[in-house]
Amino acid sequence: KDLGEAKSLKKPPSGVDDITAVILILLQSNPKDKSWQAAQKMMGNVDKFMDTLKNFKSEIDNGNVAPKSVDACRPYIALPHFNRDTIYNKSRAAAGLCEYALNIIKYFDVVQMIEPKRQELAEANAQLAEANETLGKVQARVAELMELVAGLEQQFAEAEGNKNEAIAEQERTNRKLGLANRLINALAASAEQWKLTVGTLKVDYGVLIGDMLLAAAFVSYTGPFTAKFRNELIAQWNEYLTKNNAPMTPGVDALKVLVDDAMIAGWVGEGLPSDRTSVENGAISTNSERWPLICDPQLQGIAWLKEKESKNNLQVVRMGQPKTLGIMEKAIEQGMSVLVENMGESIDAVYSPVVTRATFKKGRAFYVKMGDKDVEYNKNFKLFLHTKLSNPHYPPEIQAETTLINFTVTQDGLEDQLLALVVNKERPDLEETKTELIVQNNEFTIKLKELEDSLLYKLATAEGDLTEDVALIESLEEAKRVADEITIKVTEAVETETKINVAREKYRIAATRGALLFFLLNSLNKIHAFYAFSLNAFVTVFARGIDYAPGGKKKAVKLSFRTIAKRIMGKFDWNLDLLAQMVPSKKGGDKKEKTKRAPIEEPTPEEMAKRLKSLLDTCTYTVFNYTRRGLFDRDKLIVSTLLTFAVLQKDDLIKDVEYDILLKAPKVSAPPPITDELSTWLSEVAWAGVLALEDQQVFSGIAKDMEKKSEIWEAWATHELCETKPMPGEWNKSLSEFQKLLFMRAIRPDRITGALSVFVEKMMGSPYVNQDAFNAEQMFEESGPSTPIFFILFPGYSPSKDVEALAIKLGRTVENGQLTLISMGQGQEPVAEGVLDKYTQNGGWVFLDNVHLMQGWIPNLERKLEIAAETAHKDFRCYFSAEPIAGAPFAKIVPESILQTCIKISNEPPSDMKSNMRRALNPFSQATFDRSTTDDKKEVHVAVLFALCFYHSLLLGRKKFGVGIGIGAGSGLGYCRGYSFNMGDLINCTEVLYNYLEGNDTIPWEDLRYMFGEVFYGGHITDPMDRRLCISYLDLLVTTELLPAEDGSPPKAILAPGFKAPPPTNYEDLKAYVESALPPETPALYGLHSNAQLSLLTTEGEILFATVIEVAGGGGGGGGGGGGSTDSLVRSAVEEMLERLPEPFNMIEMESRITEQTPYVVCAVQESIRMNGLIVFIRRSLEELTLGLDGALNMSDAMEMVLQGIIRNGVPPSWMAQMSTRVQEVFTMTKWFNFVLDMYVQLEAWTTGALEKPKSVWLPGMFNAKAFVTAVQQVYARLYKLPLDVMRFKIEVTVKYQVDTVTEVLEEGAFIHGLVMEGARWDTKE
Repeated sequence: KDLGEAKSLKKPPSGVDDITAVILILLQSNPKDKSWQAAQKMMGNVDKFMDTLKNFKSEIDNGNVAPKSVDACRPYIALPHFNRDTIYNKSRAAAGLCEYALNIIKYFDVVQMIEPKRQELAEANAQLAEANETLGKVQARVAELMELVAGLEQQFAEAEGNKNEAIAEQERTNRKLGLANRLINALAASAEQWKLTVGTLKVDYGVLIGDMLLAAAFVSYTGPFTAKFRNELIAQWNEYLTKNNAPMTPGVDALKVLVDDAMIAGWVGEGLPSDRTSVENGAISTNSERWPLICDPQLQGIAWLKEKESKNNLQVVRMGQPKTLGIMEKAIEQGMSVLVENMGESIDAVYSPVVTRATFKKGRAFYVKMGDKDVEYNKNFKLFLHTKLSNPHYPPEIQAETTLINFTVTQDGLEDQLLALVVNKERPDLEETKTELIVQNNEFTIKLKELEDSLLYKLATAEGDLTEDVALIESLEEAKRVADEITIKVTEAVETETKINVAREKYRIAATRGALLFFLLNSLNKIHAFYAFSLNAFVTVFARGIDYAPGGKKKAVKLSFRTIAKRIMGKFDWNLDLLAQMVPSKKGGDKKEKTKRAPIEEPTPEEMAKRLKSLLDTCTYTVFNYTRRGLFDRDKLIVSTLLTFAVLQKDDLIKDVEYDILLKAPKVSAPPPITDELSTWLSEVAWAGVLALEDQQVFSGIAKDMEKKSEIWEAWATHELCETKPMPGEWNKSLSEFQKLLFMRAIRPDRITGALSVFVEKMMGSPYVNQDAFNAEQMFEESGPSTPIFFILFPGYSPSKDVEALAIKLGRTVENGQLTLISMGQGQEPVAEGVLDKYTQNGGWVFLDNVHLMQGWIPNLERKLEIAAETAHKDFRCYFSAEPIAGAPFAKIVPESILQTCIKISNEPPSDMKSNMRRALNPFSQATFDRSTTDDKKEVHVAVLFALCFYHSLLLGRKKFGVGIGIGAGSGLGYCRGYSFNMGDLINCTEVLYNYLEGNDTIPWEDLRYMFGEVFYGGHITDPMDRRLCISYLDLLVTTELLPAEDGSPPKAILAPGFKAPPPTNYEDLKAYVESALPPETPALYGLHSNAQLSLLTTEGEILFATVIEVAGGGGGGGGGGGGSTDSLVRSAVEEMLERLPEPFNMIEMESRITEQTPYVVCAVQESIRMNGLIVFIRRSLEELTLGLDGALNMSDAMEMVLQGIIRNGVPPSWMAQMSTRVQEVFTMTKWFNFVLDMYVQLEAWTTGALEKPKSVWLPGMFNAKAFVTAVQQVYARLYKLPLDVMRFKIEVTVKYQVDTVTEVLEEGAFIHGLVMEGARWDTKE
């Protein structure tokens, strides 16, 4: 090839022609033409030229080369460039020829030098030939003789060889037989198993298509769902495939198709929870072609992934961080794994090509676009996406391009993990042994799989006769020996584990309670977005409950959150699985030798029962109290009720059917007429509820008993606190406490909340109903650098005072730089970030007030707190506050990750008197009274301060009866306007009390009442009626009768019916008096009639059960519903509503009939327009929902809310928003829909003809009732030519009780009907 290239050159490089000239001289005996053209001609036929060069040595050997030709070459080879290295850079062919010329000339010189010696050699050889001839004759004779001897020897050798071959064959056969026996023995244990496996594989081959199809569907579609829905999906797929005769294994388990035991054991060893759902998630994440997007609020799946992918140099990044893009590019190029943690609900556009695997080929490599850069794509690259959001809503494009995996912890899985935690604390010796067995069994499973795979591989790749492969047989024997040892150890381990499990299972009840509590907490976000709790926070509180439980064998040390977390990991990294760090079996990787714990003495059955009860009580209350501290007051009874029901259901102490009845309060659709005696005190609705209960065997006959003993039942049912009184007759004994609730809800729905409080107190204990006042010091003990404290703001409450007071008590002030209070607002972001950075590094307290005003900055706060959780100074604390949005409980004011990790404080004034009294007395102490200079002043000080606390509690508690007219529960029986009375008012009044007492010789009663009622509390009041109320309270409470009589008899003052003023002794006696003497909560405490709470309590009860259904999922608990049945019920309900929904009014046709635009006509038109909007909105919502159910549209949040409203028979918020009043919020969907249809009927009658005023207007059935009332004023003013601003209402209640009795339209004013009275009833007789 090189010669061919060289000869084609027209002009060779310098020096090359010298090389070819030498070749020409040698081959052509020094021709005249030594030019390059001659050389090209010489090399014309390269193969021939090469043969000439090869044969030239023979020419030299034959003496055919003239010395003069060689001598003619010597001037050339003396040239400085005539060497291979110099010429090589110019021409590789010339370099070869150069080297050839030099060597061949050297060879010629050598030949010339040895030629004389060759001639001498020829002569010597001739002489030798003669001698050899003579020798040959002699040797021929000798050969004849030797041939004869050889024949004899050959015969002997053949005989000997035959003998040796026979011996060798015998030895080889024996050896082969021995190896064959060893091979058979080595394979014997696996032979039967392999035989079965071969049979299974043959069967599997026939059903491979169906099994793989099911497994592929499992990986592709089941990831986002919980275990329940996964099972339903697989069951439906199995049914479909079977129906269509797909070849598949009957009852195939998709998980077993995807993974084997050894793989699962490896994952468990890497930290994956061992429950089935977690293993399924592992199988999906490792088998999916799309990148997994893992929803993992508890961080257990991510902990496993981090361990599993650590060998692939896992890179952990976050969206939006500056270095993320660079790290991602490097990982893609080098084939590393990347975990994007704590994602939101969107993906930055720059990462979309990576997420969607949008690679393209350039040359031989694949590339992916990252911004404006093409990054080479390594096939080993892996991407894992993670979110901590508990219920994220990703757009369809993200769901399509990723594999969503629901890694939320399951109740069974969490129960097993909590069991390990409980046993580790109670019996660490058992848990350590259990852990060792788990690790050992996992290692054995993996080892057996490796041995089997290795054995099969060696057998498959073995060559020749297996019975002669000694190395193979020895390795098989070793594998069998190890497998036998493992089998023996596994048998021993099973026996040991069985014994350990028996001991561990005794603590299962505590773990079950823990899992129940966590899932209850996890469901509270359906009530309010603020109620978010992480597994880490729960585990810490649960562990604290175990430590608090009395009766443990170890020293009872109360561990704070900070102490626990420090013992576990030093820093509080909330992105780690804290539970895994607290359980030995989950820690893994700790190969250090540990001192074996001495076995702990097994407790007696009595001791165990006592200890378990202690654990249950303490853990349950510790978790409940931690939760209750962050609840709104209105939700505390709801949560305690949910907890009680959940505990009783778990213990099978209540029946599902009875639970369902309690929640839904069924009524008989067509009840028989109620008797006259019962009708005097029992409503028809209550009677229908009682009759519905009779379907249950336990209530059989109760209706007849009520008819027979009407007076007895009336006395019980009309009692103000009937839930505290025994039921009439034998019913009090025959009905359980829970069954009494069913009857109470049917007959007295207004007392069901009180009955639930009594029930919770009986079942769970008094602390679940009675709450102590907020304790800032206890809150601080549970806090740490990584646990921010979130105060929920309420009108009149400022947590900054509590924080500042606690900080000062602990030596942290604004002056010494250890405390910073920041009221967040525009421009405060840099200040807040600077303080956070400073205190994170150096320690200090920061309080960020009103962070809800900084929605754009809150994500920065989230990241700052997360960094602080890992790196903060031990004295760093972050307190912050935010205000909830009224009417929007699910507004995302604070990020979920902060809510999950923080301590939530909802220091909202309670609604009951006893809790308010506790809270009112809490800021004071005996030292408050001891300041008085004389005993007489101290006595007055104590008496009036207690009356002030009662007054303060009265004002706060009265709010529950409603504020304003026509809004909220109670419809404004409490106050005409809303006021933010707070603890500051009470404390200021007590200071004024002290100063007035010390500054006057006599008691200035009038001045005190004026200062309290007109200045401090009165400073909030704007309505004269409310002011009159508050002054009247003080006139009755702050009097001389608060003091003991001169003869020492107790005070005569009665603060409320059944509640006398206490003797003014000391602080502790006052607190004890509240606990012992305060009457039960009734309207009488507030000076109201008992009827005042009817609407309030009924509404509270309806809201409570609606919330319980929302959170727990209705009867039987469980949430959601069966796919097919629920779907059909929803479709049926939608079809029925669409069928009943009327057509919108024809506004053009209606307006064409208007002859005069009177105020009544304008009102009717406006109402019709509003009704049209509502009808169109409802119809569109239902039609969109139908399309969503059919799969034609993606289910939006609005469609989901309508769906849930239909399932739970509740009004969707979007529908309710179309109404101008919220009084229908307590309606069920059915009642609300009928209400809307009745509104339509009234409007339809009104707008018929010339839109004349109806005879009587159903006022509640109008969108804007005030518009009609104003229209009445306008018509009257126009009729009598009066100014509208002087018009006032004149209301007359008629004796007409039915609308049908109204026969004509009033000329002046209008008849209205449909109004109700609150807290009273109209006396028809008078």
